[in-house]
Amino acid sequence: MISRASEYAIRSLTFLALQERNSFHLARDMAERLGIPAPFLAKILQPLVARGLVRSQRGRSGGFRLARDPAQITLFQIVDAQENLGKVRQCMLGQAECNDERACPLHQYWTRTSDEYLAILDGTTLRDLTRFTEQREDSGYPLPLRPR
Repeated sequence: MISRASEYAIRSLTFLALQERNSFHLARDMAERLGIPAPFLAKILQPLVARGLVRSQRGRSGGFRLARDPAQITLFQIVDAQENLGKVRQCMLGQAECNDERACPLHQYWTRTSDEYLAILDGTTLRDLTRFTEQREDSGYPLPLRPR
């Protein structure tokens, strides 16, 4: 339901949230640990920096770190930085006009489903993911369980 870029963005920010606060991490080191191609991770991090979710610093002790507390970063914010979540509201069957008055056959279903999806993203924070990881260390998240 989300793109590979969004999946990687969520995993990389969860990784950063699990690290010592205010410590910077190189994208190439994160990519290696998370099993993400380094050039792709660098592209994924750019919009997160632009949106103020991640801070970057150049230089010898540079890299990336969270710009805010994990409890203040929602999955909606992360995914929206990668994808335009406004597209979720578009007609599932591609009709130019699809609303309550001029509905496609899937309009009611898609409206309800997309509202629930967006509510889950908006109601879930990085802190929720780190709590899960801390409680379920056997999950291995956010590190990959299978080689890519």
